[in-house]
Amino acid sequence: MSGQSFWTSGERGTANIFPQKIISLTLAYATAREPDHAHGCTHGSCYPATGDLLVGREKSLKASSTCGSRKKDPYCIVSHLQDEKKCFQCDSRRPYDPVYNTISHRIENVITTFKPHRKKSWWQSENGKPDVFIQLDLEAEFHFTHLIMIFKTFRPAAMVIERSADFGRNWQVYRYFAYDCASVFPGVSKGPLRKVDDVICESRYSDIEPSTEGEAIYRVLDPAIHIEDPYSPNIQNQLKITNLRVNFTKLHTLGDNLLDSRVEIKEKYYYAMYELVVRGNCFCYGHASECAPIDGIKDEEGMVHGRCVCKHNTKGLNCELCDDFHSDMPWRPAEGRNTNACKKCNCNGHSNQCHFDMAVYLATGNAGGGVCDHCLHNTMGRNCEMCKPFYYKDLSRDIRDPGVCTACDCDPDGSLNGGICDGHDEPSLGMIAGQCRCKDHVEGHRCDKCKSGFFGLSAANPRGCQPCQCDPRGTVSESPKCDPVSGDCFCKRLVTGRSCDLCLPEHWALSHDMNGCRDCDCDVGGATDNHCSMENGQCRCRSHMMGRQCTQVESGWYFMALDHYTYEAEEHQPGRPATWTGTGFAKVPEGSSLEFSINNIPYSMEYDLLIRYEPQVSMPRDWGEVRVTIIRPGPIPTSSPCGNTIPADDMLTVTVIHLKQSYERYRCHEGAKSVTRPQISNVCAKLITSMSAIINHGALPCLCDPQGSVSSVCDTHGGQCRCRPNVIGLRCDQCAPGTYGFGPAGCKACECNLEGAVTRSCDQLTGQCPCRPGAFGQRCDGCQAGHWGFPNCKRCLCNGHAEECHQRTGACLNCRDNTGGDKCDRCANGYYGNPVLGTGMGNQCRACPCPDGPNSGRHFAASCYQDNRNRQVVCNCNQGYTGSRCEECAPGYYGNPSQPGGRCQPCRCSNNIDMSDLDACDRRTGECKKCLYNTEGPDCGVCKSGYYGDASRRNCRKNLRTIHFRNVALKLCVVHPSKGSIYFLLYASPECTCSFLGTEHTQCTARDECVCQRATGQCQCLPNTIGLTCDHCKPNYWNLASGRGCEAFCDCDPRGIETSQCDQKSGHCVCQQGVSGVRCDQCARGFSGQFPNCQPCHQCFGDWDRVVQDLAVRTKTLSERAQEIQTTGLTGAYEKAFRDLEKKLAQAQGIVNARNTTAEAVSSLMELIEDLRYKTYTQTLFTINMPLLQFWILNVLLLLFGTLFPPGAYDSIHSSYNKSRDAERRANQSTTTTPSTVSQSADTRRKTERLISAKKDDFNRKNAANKRALGDLNAKAQTLDMKKINEKVCGTPGDAPCAESLCGGAGCRDDEGNRHCGGLNCNGAVAMADNALERSKHAEKELNKAMGELSLILRASQVADAKTKAEEAKSKAQAALDKATNTKNKVERSNNDLRDLIKQIRDFLMQEGADPDSIETVANRVLELSIPASPQQIRHLAEEIKDRVRSLSNVDAILQQTQDDVRKAEQLLQEAKKARNRAEGVKSTAETVKQALEDAKKAQATAEKAIQRARADIGETEARLAQSETSSSEHDLNDAMDRMGNLGREINALKLKRAHNSVAAARAEETATMARDKANEAKQLMDKYHTVQELVDTKAKTVQEAKKKAERLRDEAKELLKDAQNKLQRLAELEKDYEENQKTLEGKAQQLDGLEDKMKAILNDINKQIQIYNTCQ
Repeated sequence: MSGQSFWTSGERGTANIFPQKIISLTLAYATAREPDHAHGCTHGSCYPATGDLLVGREKSLKASSTCGSRKKDPYCIVSHLQDEKKCFQCDSRRPYDPVYNTISHRIENVITTFKPHRKKSWWQSENGKPDVFIQLDLEAEFHFTHLIMIFKTFRPAAMVIERSADFGRNWQVYRYFAYDCASVFPGVSKGPLRKVDDVICESRYSDIEPSTEGEAIYRVLDPAIHIEDPYSPNIQNQLKITNLRVNFTKLHTLGDNLLDSRVEIKEKYYYAMYELVVRGNCFCYGHASECAPIDGIKDEEGMVHGRCVCKHNTKGLNCELCDDFHSDMPWRPAEGRNTNACKKCNCNGHSNQCHFDMAVYLATGNAGGGVCDHCLHNTMGRNCEMCKPFYYKDLSRDIRDPGVCTACDCDPDGSLNGGICDGHDEPSLGMIAGQCRCKDHVEGHRCDKCKSGFFGLSAANPRGCQPCQCDPRGTVSESPKCDPVSGDCFCKRLVTGRSCDLCLPEHWALSHDMNGCRDCDCDVGGATDNHCSMENGQCRCRSHMMGRQCTQVESGWYFMALDHYTYEAEEHQPGRPATWTGTGFAKVPEGSSLEFSINNIPYSMEYDLLIRYEPQVSMPRDWGEVRVTIIRPGPIPTSSPCGNTIPADDMLTVTVIHLKQSYERYRCHEGAKSVTRPQISNVCAKLITSMSAIINHGALPCLCDPQGSVSSVCDTHGGQCRCRPNVIGLRCDQCAPGTYGFGPAGCKACECNLEGAVTRSCDQLTGQCPCRPGAFGQRCDGCQAGHWGFPNCKRCLCNGHAEECHQRTGACLNCRDNTGGDKCDRCANGYYGNPVLGTGMGNQCRACPCPDGPNSGRHFAASCYQDNRNRQVVCNCNQGYTGSRCEECAPGYYGNPSQPGGRCQPCRCSNNIDMSDLDACDRRTGECKKCLYNTEGPDCGVCKSGYYGDASRRNCRKNLRTIHFRNVALKLCVVHPSKGSIYFLLYASPECTCSFLGTEHTQCTARDECVCQRATGQCQCLPNTIGLTCDHCKPNYWNLASGRGCEAFCDCDPRGIETSQCDQKSGHCVCQQGVSGVRCDQCARGFSGQFPNCQPCHQCFGDWDRVVQDLAVRTKTLSERAQEIQTTGLTGAYEKAFRDLEKKLAQAQGIVNARNTTAEAVSSLMELIEDLRYKTYTQTLFTINMPLLQFWILNVLLLLFGTLFPPGAYDSIHSSYNKSRDAERRANQSTTTTPSTVSQSADTRRKTERLISAKKDDFNRKNAANKRALGDLNAKAQTLDMKKINEKVCGTPGDAPCAESLCGGAGCRDDEGNRHCGGLNCNGAVAMADNALERSKHAEKELNKAMGELSLILRASQVADAKTKAEEAKSKAQAALDKATNTKNKVERSNNDLRDLIKQIRDFLMQEGADPDSIETVANRVLELSIPASPQQIRHLAEEIKDRVRSLSNVDAILQQTQDDVRKAEQLLQEAKKARNRAEGVKSTAETVKQALEDAKKAQATAEKAIQRARADIGETEARLAQSETSSSEHDLNDAMDRMGNLGREINALKLKRAHNSVAAARAEETATMARDKANEAKQLMDKYHTVQELVDTKAKTVQEAKKKAERLRDEAKELLKDAQNKLQRLAELEKDYEENQKTLEGKAQQLDGLEDKMKAILNDINKQIQIYNTCQ
């Protein structure tokens, strides 16, 4: 019985055969493993016995759910046929006991015990819980072979078996079990198994039947799968476990739990298991035949222990390691008869420890991999076979001798590696045992002294001694030798340092000079001291000084001159105004004094006093003497450089001549004495520079005036700034004399008129010149107001209509009273009359009535005049107007000038009407009536039917083609007497000329009648048809005659065509030379070979072809003649012979007509000729009198013989032979003569071979390096992933190919060859930027429109008008209230009188003595009475009330106007809100983003070209994208959107207020309507009563109603007044809110501007990052 059939039958059986199952499974696994038990572990692998891993491991087995673990739990069984009791109790708080506790169902009950109560104990889970697992945790690694489960209830509908080989850290699935694998475990294969480690889902152990004792079996190694190597790592790993877990995931139910959710239903469904068997053995890798208990694990009978009793020199819990000192071979599992035992290490007696090294094992060719550890006796090495460093091998001792290694004797400072010596002899390497290895600069047997030229033996120096570091530029001797101990060198005079590489202080420039260095020579004033940098000689400069010697100043700074402290006499005359005698001088008479205030001396020192003067003509040439008095602010400190000055020194009397002469002794002062500063010598300039630097502690700032100077840089010597025109001063801060208006353009010349000005100087601020009497103007060059003609001024003559005139011409300026002209002596344009003074008051200028005056909006005349005869005003109308008052539109114009704002405009008829025709266009609407030049339409803008062209250019014309009238072309011939005949074609076409075959049939009513475009004459063509008349096909199209348009494919073979265009009528292709056929797909006649490789035939083919073609023509003619003879009846008894002849002749004709005649065909032709000759001579045909047939046959024979022997064939062959001989001769000469082409080729070949051999190695190395580099780049390229950047930039999800990706990507191109990235519905950066650009453009338009409307609203005065009208309504409402009050008073008085009268009448009637006559008298008197107000008065009163109320309706208009304003503002803000939703920036922002996207595309192209660096580019791009996604720009944009949201909420508040105003206006209108209704009711007072009593009662009642109505009117008037006041208040509030909203809008606009600036800054930063990305490589 096979194992498979056994288990299949076991599913249907009972548990009585369970032990047999276990034995069979165990044997199956043992057979697969094939152990050899005969020899144990000595001669091969050995394995422990297999058993149940659960035995003895009750505590290692756990379940996630157990019934009754916390309290007693009820449960029921599905069927109670077995027992009478249906439901039971479960209490698993205590262990199972067959006598005392039989209702405990813990998990340990499933362990096989072979006890009698085996079917009375089981494990059971909690009720209704589908997800439960059972887990076994082993203490070591075990071999797991199979699993057996026997259930008490239904088997699970789904479960999973898992295992762990690392003590629960990682889990792998062994097998899925499910009743319906597809629904429970989707995606898991259902088999069959192909490999032992396949994970599948199995259904045979998950059926709902049987309801009890159902089995579930899992085998790790399926017997059906052949295992080639049972010792392979894959198989061993499949069997190895440390943990096993069975997950139950779904319960089998009968479906009632879906209909009933009661607890009793769940009590029937749970997991229950009788037995669980986990078969396996101790995992020892074939190195043990038995296992022992692990420390701490109790030994039980039948328990499979986890600690292997290892053999083969192995150790470990699972024999997974080699034993100590047995690591010379790698550890391996035992396999079959190979023990793979661990090998003992060889350490030559110097160690008892070792380890295995795989690298060593491989290096020795798998001979051994043991490496000794902790070698003793100063040994080392894999086998302790070498001496340690600082020891060498004594060859006189054995390798196992403890004293084999001897210590080295080397100086550790001078020898390599701290004194190491050669460890052994090695002549090939120059090694001698015990020999010291000296450092590079050390010598001696012990390496203990320096070589010549070196010093300082040191252990820290890797070369032992350091070379003498003497700088040859600074040493006295050229020899680099130094002291061998200290290393000091011998230096030159100005050089110092141990290596003679430093200059002495105040020296620099170490060189080969005799002294070695040079002096610093720092400027005594510009430098702080005489110290400088030794490298470049740079001195330490004072503030703003520069240059090596500190003799220069920085830009914008200067050195002061000797006369820097200059004080002008013009500015220091006490008590005198600044009116000087000349430019730049002050007049100082004899005996006068000048007082100068000196307050800007920076440094106390001795100064020279220099006075510059210029004597007048009347005075001597030089001054006599000058007294100088110095007044000091206080005593002089003794520590001052001037401390030795006495008071007498401050009283000086000097002779100017002597002072001048003394100054001349100093040449450096010559330049300081002169006003103009000449060029000074270099020596003086240096001295002055030094003094200036000392005095001022550096340089002085230029401080050039930014308006008066050309630049901020001044002259370095003296500090004079470069002044603008007419500007003077050291700092260019004042105007020169004679100029004014100091500013950025300099100063302007005063230009004072010499005739009218006192001097040429003017005020430096205003430019006003000092004028003489009678002169006026800024330059004193004009007359006073009302005069002209300077200097002879005359009064202006302006006829009293102007005050001023032109100063030079006398023309009047600003004529008043609608006058004009040089003397205001004529009326201005648009006015008429005579304004000349003295002509009478009735002749002033009046407005031209054309029809109204100027500035009226209805003035259409250039001018007018008054006819002297009839005194009528005649208007000179503007263009487009006519009539006596220009009140009508002229012909060719339309409009309604009689209305306000009306105008006459030119008729829009495309210049295609007669402008003088009154009826050419409608004079009111402008509609064109009489179109000219073959045009039509409401604006004469299109050509008439049958014409085409441009109507606006008057070139509508008929189709200019040769016209056929009834298919007859007309031609006119004109004969010129001297020039011959001249022909003219008559062009005339009544309709469009369109080809019916190429025109859309819907555009044609008949074959010759089609419609075309009127402008161009273009017909509407069928597909692929072109031309003005659609009469030919597009290029590469044909078959116009199809009537469906030209066909798109010529069906030509591209290999044989000359051009892709075929014949447009027949479709025949244009073939290349040597190709023929309709499709150009075969070789032509005269060419041989297989198409497309067609080769020309031999040149003899031409001769043959001509003969054959001629023969074919003659044969065809004869054949036709024979056919004719046959038809005429000459067949008879010779019909069969004729047919034979015809057959033969047809064969001959076929051979002759063949394109490529072969030798076989020629031989066949010869046979046919012979056969024909024989038949013609042997048959009795010639006996018949048939001369025609005989002649025909002879001609055929002659032609055939002529074909075989054509004329000229021999000459052609002979010529070809001569050519071949000549070619042979030339070929021989090329190989024998020198030099020749062959010899040159040989030389070239030899040179090439030499170059190849010389460059071969280099080429191979470079080629190998390039291959490696290409391999590395290829590997890197394989790891690159463009998906992320594609998604971010283009929006392409995943890695879809370009053909399927709608969004494109890297390397994708569209149909036109352009790069394709982004698009509709793509979320990449490109698409988002394009969308942002479009939205921003639209937002810009909307914002511009909104801002325009807002400016209109701001400029409008509706609010002010509304306020004015509201005030008017208020006054009218107050008047209505006063009127209503007066009316009320009158009605009340009338009511009181009426009440008295009624009372008297009632009293009279109630008296007992009242007789009928008296009553009648009283009644008549009452009837004669009239009501207080007549019906007319009441009606008049009602009309007044109506008028008052109607006057209040202006409030509605005001509110309506205000509502329009509010609506406009609301629409404006709503559009701004929409703009905020549509765009997140402005146009400049979007353009910047677009530019950034284009840069991103360029960067992407760069990444494609440089794929080897794409990884770095991608990383940086992702970082930039992440940064841009989370940058502050998004925060700023969100900020802007929040602010726009606040603005929207404020708009909503404004809407609410506007709604309240609308409601108030509606109420006011309703109140007015009610008032009108009440007034209409007053008409009822006019009714008369038929009886006295009714009349009296009606009157009383009417009076009461009138009173009430009057009171109501009063109340309503009050309400109206109150409402009007409220509305006024609301209008004021609206106006205030409007102003606040306006301010808010302005604030928001400023915020938007600020946000725009921020966005620009952010985008600039993004652009910088993009530039960095573009340039990074």
